[in-house]
Amino acid sequence: MAVYVPDPDYPVPAAELVEDLGAYLAGVYTDAETRMLEAAAKRAYKILALEQDLGNLSEVEHHRAMQRLEVERAQALRELRDTADQIVKDIQDQKLAEWLVQVASSEGEAAAASVLAGTRYEAVRGTVPVSAAHAVGATGISLQSRLEVLNQRILRYPHDVYQQTIADTAPFRMLGAETAVINQRRAVQSFLEQGITGFVDRADRRWTIGAYSEMAGRTATSRAWQDAGVHRMQQAGLNLVTIQGSFDACANCAAWIGKILSTNGVTGPVIMPHATQQGAVTVNVEGTLQDARNAGWNHPNCRDKVTAYLPGLSVPQQDFQYNPEAEKERAKQRELEREIRAAKRRQAVASDDIQRRKARREVLEAQKDMREFTKKTGRARRSYREQLHFADGR
Repeated sequence: MAVYVPDPDYPVPAAELVEDLGAYLAGVYTDAETRMLEAAAKRAYKILALEQDLGNLSEVEHHRAMQRLEVERAQALRELRDTADQIVKDIQDQKLAEWLVQVASSEGEAAAASVLAGTRYEAVRGTVPVSAAHAVGATGISLQSRLEVLNQRILRYPHDVYQQTIADTAPFRMLGAETAVINQRRAVQSFLEQGITGFVDRADRRWTIGAYSEMAGRTATSRAWQDAGVHRMQQAGLNLVTIQGSFDACANCAAWIGKILSTNGVTGPVIMPHATQQGAVTVNVEGTLQDARNAGWNHPNCRDKVTAYLPGLSVPQQDFQYNPEAEKERAKQRELEREIRAAKRRQAVASDDIQRRKARREVLEAQKDMREFTKKTGRARRSYREQLHFADGR
């Protein structure tokens, strides 16, 4: 794993960094999921075709065909297991959790150093040290644990495919079994459309491994960026931060945007030296950073960020008001993205050209709905969130 060294004079903005790293991690697991789904679909539909042919054979031919079918089933399971083993090995070799947290913590520390520049809290100029490593160690371990769960889901998927689409499909031994064939193919397609699920949350949303890895990556990199920055501030003697958030923040997060918080447990009026001038100023500390987290701020996928509060110099985000309509629009956009992804998945694992063309029309219709929505609301469209690796569903 290469060591990442940021530019302390031009650190990457937190929102851009978290977005990029989350998308990168999701891309890795997207590729893994796509490879597994394509391999599974190819073998499952081949098994179904062989089973369909059993209905018109004589007893002797039927016996031989059943033997060939068992060989195909065993080979399919073996090949899917080999594919899964190689995919997981490729992922583990990248040491993704360690790399992502290192990048995020390095940039978070650099961003804090940049904000402190020119103030009484400025650190010694030069290369940003890796002194925040211990501050984000638990974050890296947590992310590694989450990714390992996803790797285990990939390794288990061949068994699930075998049970759902290969071993449990009943051979057709009678003439006129066309309806059963159609139903069976639909059942297989429905199973493949779900993707490789890795987690079901309390809202009963089923996350694919790509979607879950993106959420886990965004959450971990955001936390590492913040914790490394806080660590650098504390090293410089500054224990005050303020929270910045987006216009469509949820109710839990909106309550903390613009607040001045401490990282050392101190609250209430505090007299501190001015950040750049002689004299002192009184700062009203409204709580601690841990208070905010305990109240639900900085939840998974939260886009808010923590920045240094410089006494007498910083101006916190003013008069932020929770906007339920903006939150509803964000939720609606997520819903439209799910509809696009669901249609794309149906297209990707379609059992025949008719189903594939039907799914393609659904993709185009869903994309049209998204264009109309973003035009009406003025919200930015994020096309990468419409790709298959973000697929989740209830």
